[in-house]
Amino acid sequence: MTGPDFDELVGGDDLGGEDRERLLRVHDLLVAAGPPPELSPELASAPPEPKATVVPIQRRRWRTAGLAAAAALIIAFGAGWLVGDHSSNAPVEHTVAMSGPHGATASIDLLSADSAGNWPMVMTVSGLPKLPRGKSYTLWLTKKGRIESPCGNFVVGAGTTTVRLNAPYHLREYSGWVVVRPNSRIPVLRTAAI
Repeated sequence: MTGPDFDELVGGDDLGGEDRERLLRVHDLLVAAGPPPELSPELASAPPEPKATVVPIQRRRWRTAGLAAAAALIIAFGAGWLVGDHSSNAPVEHTVAMSGPHGATASIDLLSADSAGNWPMVMTVSGLPKLPRGKSYTLWLTKKGRIESPCGNFVVGAGTTTVRLNAPYHLREYSGWVVVRPNSRIPVLRTAAI
């Protein structure tokens, strides 16, 4: 099948090499495809009926729907804020520094005690080796050089790890802090006074 002349359609040599080649390929493909098939007489005389109906929403209902969506968003945000953890905003009462062999370090930020006597804390650790899966380090309070009361377990990853722990004790009764490996009483991190 032959179609219209390409050069007559594009107007001569106004096109560059790549553009001309691309358009010529498209022109040849269109000519090879031929014209679309004719519409059948059945479709020409009676087009099909749509199967769905469009229900317009009045302008007032759009406004109501928008206000309801905004109210739901505000309620969800407020509920998330109320349920969320706000302890990071608590003031730091005291910071404890720890050190260990091979440059391992830690700091414990003791936050304000709650009404029940729990001392929440944020511990930042770096330089401890990662333990096998299922094993964890333990932070302990010491009294007169002896390991006395646990404050929680934690695992470390590469670099610096920050973990939240708790000390439900009267801290004035203790003299220091240590971190030990699992099934061990040998400190890998300690405070200056233990």
